[in-house]
Order: sequence, then C-alpha cells, then structure tokens
Amino acid sequence: MSAHSSSSSSDSSELLERNGPTYGISFTRAQADTLIQQYLNKSIISFECIDTGYNNLIFFIDTTESIERYALKIGGRYWKKIKTEAEVKALELLTKYTTIPVPKVLAYSSDRNNEYGVEWILMTRLPGINMTKICENQQLSFNAKKSIIQDLVNYIEQMHFRIPRFNKIGAFKINEEIGTDLNQLGPWSSYEQFIRDRVQANAMDLNTDPVFAPVKDSMLNAIHEFDKLKFPSFTNLPFIFSHGDLDIQNILISIDDPESPHITGIVDWEWAGSFPCSEEYFTSYQYFLNNDDNVRNYFLEELEKRNISTPRTIEQFSLIEKFNRFVTNLALWDLTDLVNPEHPYVSKKLEKSRSIVQSVICELKNELK
Repeated sequence: MSAHSSSSSSDSSELLERNGPTYGISFTRAQADTLIQQYLNKSIISFECIDTGYNNLIFFIDTTESIERYALKIGGRYWKKIKTEAEVKALELLTKYTTIPVPKVLAYSSDRNNEYGVEWILMTRLPGINMTKICENQQLSFNAKKSIIQDLVNYIEQMHFRIPRFNKIGAFKINEEIGTDLNQLGPWSSYEQFIRDRVQANAMDLNTDPVFAPVKDSMLNAIHEFDKLKFPSFTNLPFIFSHGDLDIQNILISIDDPESPHITGIVDWEWAGSFPCSEEYFTSYQYFLNNDDNVRNYFLEELEKRNISTPRTIEQFSLIEKFNRFVTNLALWDLTDLVNPEHPYVSKKLEKSRSIVQSVICELKNELK
C-alpha cells in the first residue's frame, strides 16, 4: 500500500515508526558525482540530503561550473515508473501552458534497473524558502497570508483552465494519456467508478494485511452495505489538472517583505493528474482551509472570483465528502509496514477509523435511500 501526503497523517501516527517508501533506498555522493558528470558535465561542490521528503530522497546539489542550483529526487520503493513519469509529464504540461514557477527537468530515469538501481529525476532547484519552515519559525499576518493566497489562486486558475482537460481520472503517462493512479488503480471515466474501485482495493488490503484484523469484519460489512448504495449522477463534476498534494510543504516563498511574501516555486508534482475538482479539497490546501475563518473565507472567495469550483459551489459536495471519508478510513495506509504493529496507538487508530466508517455508512444509507 502506498502513502500519500504526509500532511494527511494524524498526530498520533507520527509516533508510529514505519518502514516507509524510502526504507532501503539510498544514493551516495559517488553515484551523484557520476550522474552529474554524465548528464550535466559538471563537478559537485555541495551535496546535501534534505530531510523533508517522505515518499522520496531529496538532495540539493551545487556545482563548480554553474550558479544554477539542482535538486535530485530519488523515488521511493512503493512505485514503479508511474510516479516518476507522472511528475515529468506534469512539469512538461505546466511549462508548456502556464507561468507557474516549477522545476525544469534536466534528465530522469523511470526504470530502476538502471546503473543506479533507483528511479530518479534531476531538475533545477527553485529559489525561496519552504513555507512549512516559515510557518514553524514565525507567525504570518493576515495580510501576508492574503498575499500568498493571491499568488496561489492565480496558479490554481492556470492549472484548471489553461491546461487541456481530459475525460478520464488518473495520473499522467509520459505519452500524455491518462493512466492508472499511483496505486495502480484506474484509469476511470466516471466519479462513481473512481470511488467504487478504491473501496474494493481497500477491501483487498483489509483481507490481506494482518494489522487490520481487529476491524476487518466490521469494515467488510460496511463495504457490503456500501456496494448496495445507488449513486446519484455526478455530471457536473469536471476533471481538472490537479497537483494532488498542494499544501505548504510544497510551496516555496520569498519573505523579503514580511507583509507581502510571494510564491517563488511549487514543487513535488508526483501526485499530479486529471482528477475530479472535488478531490483537491481532500488532498491539498489544508493550511488555508483549516486556518481561521477569515483565511478560509478569503481563500474560497478568491477562488470563486476566478470561477474555480469550491466546497461551497460544487454540487453535492457534502455527499462527495462523505464518500471520501468512507474510502480513506477503511484501511489506513499509515498503519501499514509498521516497525511495531503492537503499538497501543494502532488499536486506537483502528477503533477511530471503524467508528468513522460506521457513522458515515449510516449517513450515506439515509441520504441515498
């Protein structure tokens, strides 16, 4: 089972140690020297491992011959080909159709049977400071948050309206078609298929991963009830280009003027693809949506001014939100590959997820009689 945004983990899960996506993955300075020489014909003077990646290893590289700075992303062990190619294709589309500040791909390999034994992307490093670090070290004023939101909304508008839309849901393939998502599900031509297939994938995880044994039967019963539900039609739910994990950990900003910071880069496009517009509000923007009411309302108003669909304007959003809660609580990805599955937090998290699933299935049955 694969991990999505680390921001989707709860506080308790941070206390649970996982053999996560980068477990057993490594990349040495000597390998980097060879790669940089091979693809850029340059020599490394600085090779720094950045401790921010959850799904990948990230290295920052400087060379003697250039003031250009570089980032090297080494893919995690859960994915083969899909994630690397989704990011490369997304960056290509963004560069072609938008003015969003994104890294430039210089070279990549989506085949881990290469000489380095890992998938990798070599790209330019963007200026700016990671917004997470800024928020850890200082309190941003409302005006500062508004300034960042204005940039962000401009970039969301470009993603939604400048990049050609696809009639399928899934991740980008290198040939510009829509393929499976990163969990190798799909592609889908309808929202209902998208939800139902993910529910079935969770049923398989419940049946095969012993960590879910204490809640397996009640979760499978809930899935049995879910399968009987008749979905309404979701004809007004467009599929749009989505980053898939666009929150402050993937936003770089310049804070030269503390009251008017600006976005200098958006990174980590590996989850990008064509997805229902509703999905963005489950996978992205949590900092702005869960901030105080003033920030949330300002963010939503700015989006709506640009005709971008929001939870306030998407038809049947509350129902879609219930579907999402149901799917994402059936078999929690962050309880897989645990170093210590006997940790007391495991049973607490399982119990909480079972309670959510049972509550949501009751609500759905009432709503979709």
